[in-house]
Amino acid sequence: MLFLLNDKVIEIEMPETHLMQRRREIGCGDPRSLRAQQAVEFAVQRFVSLRRAGADEVLAGQKDIAALIIAKTGANSLILKPNAAGGFEPRLRDVPPLVLETYQRGAANDRGHRRRA
Repeated sequence: MLFLLNDKVIEIEMPETHLMQRRREIGCGDPRSLRAQQAVEFAVQRFVSLRRAGADEVLAGQKDIAALIIAKTGANSLILKPNAAGGFEPRLRDVPPLVLETYQRGAANDRGHRRRA
């Protein structure tokens, strides 16, 4: 499944399984007990904490955020818009999969990684 986190498309397979396997590393406790609003708040905090992380931890953290939002809200996009107070305003969306696929291919081309059909 594809997920849009700000300007990055993330591929995540079986979000619920991902959450259960990584729940200790993620630090959100039992994700089954979270409500949607709590999951979004946790995702924002996790996103902020990734600013100081290394590349491998950033990728794992992004997948964790994607899995959490998909599993708890059903949305396939989380846009975190900076606000005047220095925090982020979360916006959940359901983006058509074809749009995410197109964006992912375009971003790969921008980086010079062309995908072959």
